[in-house]
Amino acid sequence: MYEILYYLNLNYKGKNLMNKKILGMGNAVLDIVSSVSDDFLASANLTKGAMTLVDQNVSDKILKEINPIKKDSGGSVANTMVGISLLGLNSFFCGKVRDDELGDEFISDMEKTKTKFLCKQSTQGLPTARCIVFVSPDGERSMQTFLGASTTLGKEDIKSDFFNDIDYLLIEGYLWSSESAREAIYKAIEIAKIKKIKIVFSLSDPNLVKMYRDDFLKLLKSEINILIGNEHEFKELLGNDNLLNFLKTQTVEILLKTMGDKGVEVVDSHGSEIIPSFQVESVLDTTGAGDMFAAGFLYKLLKGESPKNSALFGCKVASLIIQQYGARLTEETLSNLAN
Repeated sequence: MYEILYYLNLNYKGKNLMNKKILGMGNAVLDIVSSVSDDFLASANLTKGAMTLVDQNVSDKILKEINPIKKDSGGSVANTMVGISLLGLNSFFCGKVRDDELGDEFISDMEKTKTKFLCKQSTQGLPTARCIVFVSPDGERSMQTFLGASTTLGKEDIKSDFFNDIDYLLIEGYLWSSESAREAIYKAIEIAKIKKIKIVFSLSDPNLVKMYRDDFLKLLKSEINILIGNEHEFKELLGNDNLLNFLKTQTVEILLKTMGDKGVEVVDSHGSEIIPSFQVESVLDTTGAGDMFAAGFLYKLLKGESPKNSALFGCKVASLIIQQYGARLTEETLSNLAN
């Protein structure tokens, strides 16, 4: 009965489920993946498992010290939108790139996956962003990011018609580090609420949560329907508070706490449940695990599945990405999963 009621509630616009659409807002970043030792991380003053923001000079310097394994247009929400598109639903992305070679490549790469890129490229200012992903021997990834043009996303880039017939809006917490991007988020939330679009927020990084904890808690009281984060991010946000107790004091409908090989905790009005992860023989690279979990989860949610069934599928998708380098799965792999 719960599954039937959830299906009917999700399909509140009376649309065919295969016509469901999602819009993502996030940093448009080139992902540069490199395999490194723990000693290298220490010598470069990188915190294992975390993301560090740097300026262009620092990024240029460390690029000369690594051997890239793989390069992809990326960014957390961009990866999620591509995953959803390759699974078979309509996805759109709003982020900022420069009208440089990397920016052109980013847009071209997104649209090859049938993910529609919405925002205009900037014609001056900072170059297109990049994120260097350092993969250590245990598969953990640490990131050093030069945000470049992605920080220049502003409210003027957000158009009301972007939200026509959109069912879900996914917002990347990483954007919060830019003042102009925060203004863009507030505008997007305002439009989404008018159009009765469900709003999903990703906590993105524990250091970010620590820095903007009060802002995020304020958002959760009135603006967000679904919150996604890992156990470290929730620890910074809530301390030792129980997720179910927290949910009862907010307007958030679903909390999702990813816990690596321990699975994901799903909390909604029906209670809390741990969804187990899918076991793999070896972990090569955890880059994109959270992004692909979100893709699988939101794909199934858009198709009318319950949060718990959606989280199970998200875990399945995530289990595949950690067995390869990089943050994206192939179209063939994802289309086979969707069938």
